[in-house]
Amino acid sequence: MSYRKLIHSNMNISTSSFELARTDGTKLFIEVEPVSFEEDGETVYPGVYQLQATRDDDPAGKYTEDNPGDTTAIGTFAHRADNKHEWEYLGDFLDEAEQDQIAAHIQNLEGNEHGPESFDVQAFYHGGMNSFEVTLQGDRFKVAYDGKVIAELRHNEEWEQAGGEPLEEDVFISIIQAIEAKFD
Repeated sequence: MSYRKLIHSNMNISTSSFELARTDGTKLFIEVEPVSFEEDGETVYPGVYQLQATRDDDPAGKYTEDNPGDTTAIGTFAHRADNKHEWEYLGDFLDEAEQDQIAAHIQNLEGNEHGPESFDVQAFYHGGMNSFEVTLQGDRFKVAYDGKVIAELRHNEEWEQAGGEPLEEDVFISIIQAIEAKFD
């Protein structure tokens, strides 16, 4: 099973859609529909999303395994019950890179409603303790120092720096530990 970090909260989330770039170069129109239920008179969103796909270029074309016909259910995207910051894809249609696009889409939806999730991290840098602002944006964490983004971090199989100037090892480790403490 593949798990990824994903921010989630019980908020009013509506159905959304976006164009998914398949690994094979084709594109699909994906509809992401949150599952909800009523509990004590309130709507609860448990972090489960039903996924539907339509071929973007030829919706009425012939169905194939790689290209669903008009509209086809392609699986469920769900947060793990024991950790709302990790997700699991239930289905066999999407590969890992495609699943990452779904995660980023949902993160962006939630980020747009609440604003980016930011927090400060203290680390030894340039000869003393300094503060870094870490902001979750999509599937990456942007690291800012003195108001300027200096690095981007992401978690695939392991934590890696995805952009910016190379962080000193102590700073990198301090920021990773702070992210994991905040979201685990």
